[in-house]
Amino acid sequence: MVFSPPPETLPSLQALSRCSPWTQTGTRARQCFRALAFLPALAWRMVRWHLYRGNWLPGHLRRHRPFRLNRLPQGTPIDVMVALVDHYEPTSDYGDLAAVESVKSWCEGYKAIASRYLDHDGCHPQHTWFYRAEYPNFGCIQALGRYAFKGLGETEFHLHHGFDTHETFSAKLRAGLDWFNQAGAMITTEPEPKQRFAYIAGNWGLDNGTGDPSHSGCNTELLALRDAGCYADFTFPAGGVRAQPRKTNSIYYATDTPLPKSYDTGIDVAVGRPPSGDLLIFQGPSVIDWSRGRVEMAAVESFAPPSPDRLGAWLKANVHVQGRPEWIFVKLHTHGMQSQDTMLGRALDDTFRAMVATWNRPPFRLHFVTAREAYNIVKAAEAGRVGDPGQYRDFLIPPPANRRLLCSGPYRLLHYGPDRIKLEVLSLDPVRLDFLDGPLRSLTGRVRHLELVFQSGMVDIQAINGDPPFEAELRPSNSGPGVSRPVFGPCVLRPDEGSVPLEGTRTCSADFAQLGV
Repeated sequence: MVFSPPPETLPSLQALSRCSPWTQTGTRARQCFRALAFLPALAWRMVRWHLYRGNWLPGHLRRHRPFRLNRLPQGTPIDVMVALVDHYEPTSDYGDLAAVESVKSWCEGYKAIASRYLDHDGCHPQHTWFYRAEYPNFGCIQALGRYAFKGLGETEFHLHHGFDTHETFSAKLRAGLDWFNQAGAMITTEPEPKQRFAYIAGNWGLDNGTGDPSHSGCNTELLALRDAGCYADFTFPAGGVRAQPRKTNSIYYATDTPLPKSYDTGIDVAVGRPPSGDLLIFQGPSVIDWSRGRVEMAAVESFAPPSPDRLGAWLKANVHVQGRPEWIFVKLHTHGMQSQDTMLGRALDDTFRAMVATWNRPPFRLHFVTAREAYNIVKAAEAGRVGDPGQYRDFLIPPPANRRLLCSGPYRLLHYGPDRIKLEVLSLDPVRLDFLDGPLRSLTGRVRHLELVFQSGMVDIQAINGDPPFEAELRPSNSGPGVSRPVFGPCVLRPDEGSVPLEGTRTCSADFAQLGV
């Protein structure tokens, strides 16, 4: 795996350009001298870490306008959306079971940190696991689905591939999506579920942008991603890599071309402007941090640990939808498995604490978001929505199935609505189904097909196929403990009354004497 180089010390090029002794004094003069002092080391580091690659720096220095609070009307709430996207790559070196256990352990460590903090909306820090699709370990994504169900994040699509054509890359996307969907990832909770996903390119090789065909080979990846249901790419920035686009600190639409690196330029997302292009490119901060003399490219890694003193640079990157400058997006990226010492340690804990202390008090409002939620808020801004962006987390793309429904085996979601759920279990083994909403808390047994209707606090099991008996756990109408009911076929379940057989040929063989009704 190719990593971004560590953030390195850069002199303040703006300061160098202003080092006129007759115009600069005091603090600015000291900044000039400090920048000059760093120049020899900078030259070595620029060559050592290839920070010039991608030709992004000239355009950045010409066009970037850092965030300034005084540019907004006094009293304007400033909403900061923080998204942490993870190139999530559990190793297969020690076997599949060991990989699953490493994922569970990692998630528990993250939960211990994230559970301490809440944002303006009452949400914990959200993690987006871009799981590497070339390692199809179902136990790993099942474990991630459990923590998505607990409200700590979502799973998205990450892929290392090479020497592909448009057709072979498209086939890998389709196969990966079908596999992910069996764990409730990247399939929407709506009456006609759809495959929708965010993407991070392995080795930063989006659209053959590294120039190395072993990292892609396909010059039309943007079209293939769009056609497969991808709503946005979250790969960049990628400091020190040829794939780094010239455009920085932007959320923009890129149009595919027959040439590599079609995303190098594009049209910014703007309030009231119709979408234009093939795929939305969602970038994280890329700035020169003058106060610390560094290039900041939002990597949160062992070589670039998070810290409270990086918050200022992330905010100054000023990533926002054009026409909505008070909604700032801070997209950070990591390789969480490789950088466990950083992601599960004090550095991240301190950074979350600083975010809450700094960005969750007036004039700021903090919102921890997943990649999907960040995209939805962008689309809400584009559509002209105003106010608290937290209300737009599900604006366009509904949550994935594993945030509402958890199954211990592979399954296919056929319908999801507030009053009806229909699914097919793909395993012959007994499974447990957990439901986030509605009167039914869980259903256990050898279920094959299931159709539920919720109405007036009751569960109408309209169809259930498999090998009975099944065990249903209901949420009580009061605050008491859950109520368990045996189920042998289609029936109506009432939390306080037991199982009621349905009329006609659909019968329920529950023992009502044992149920106490």
